[in-house]
Amino acid sequence: MILLFTDFSYKGPFVGQLKSAIYQIDMDIKIIDLMHDAPMFDIKHSASLLKSLYISFPDESVVCCVVDPGVGSDRQAIVIRIDGKYFIGPDNGLFEYILRDDSNAIAYKINFQPETLSSTFHGRDIFAPVAAQIHQNQFESLEPIDLSNLQRFDWDNNLAEIIYIDSFGNLMTGIVAESISKQTIIKYQDYSISFVNTYADMVGEQLFWYVNSNGLVEIGINSMDAAVLINAQIGDIVELT
Repeated sequence: MILLFTDFSYKGPFVGQLKSAIYQIDMDIKIIDLMHDAPMFDIKHSASLLKSLYISFPDESVVCCVVDPGVGSDRQAIVIRIDGKYFIGPDNGLFEYILRDDSNAIAYKINFQPETLSSTFHGRDIFAPVAAQIHQNQFESLEPIDLSNLQRFDWDNNLAEIIYIDSFGNLMTGIVAESISKQTIIKYQDYSISFVNTYADMVGEQLFWYVNSNGLVEIGINSMDAAVLINAQIGDIVELT
């Protein structure tokens, strides 16, 4: 199984070309579109989002991750093996949060060189083919490297920011819900936001926070688009009181 995690959106040919590059190697690979609307060009918030998702992946999953505003630069192309799963993508901090979960993580530099390499689409030309090779247990293009050679950042573990806005307008934060009390009041913009268990527990146009299906603190309004109503943006700061 190969899962795709990108900021490509579904506009244009990019997702299709990514899959085509995989199928050129093996037509029988099962591909899952995990998401293609990761925060665009936004490594930190995409990294936090990826961390909240990967625990549910089965062992030996291969995850092709492309949020790569530095494509074509001298940043490394890497593979990380973490918790029995392989992550392929750019060495730009996208794997920062998942690396913190496994002290036994193993890193590899990708040495794969396709016949034709676009300077702006390494997802298609490098990451997708290498994902397919790993799925077939072919590791010849990988060179083990020390974790200390990776790009690392000191971002907060509990990222008190909006990291994603879903199609319903709910505001996902990077705060791990089990790290705070349900009596916690969240301050966001000029709002003081209390916990509820689920949407139906709150009526009217009132913001509330709840524990989303990935275990993160999320802010919403029952049957309304919270992002539109209060003009929320990815990267907005929330405060815990």
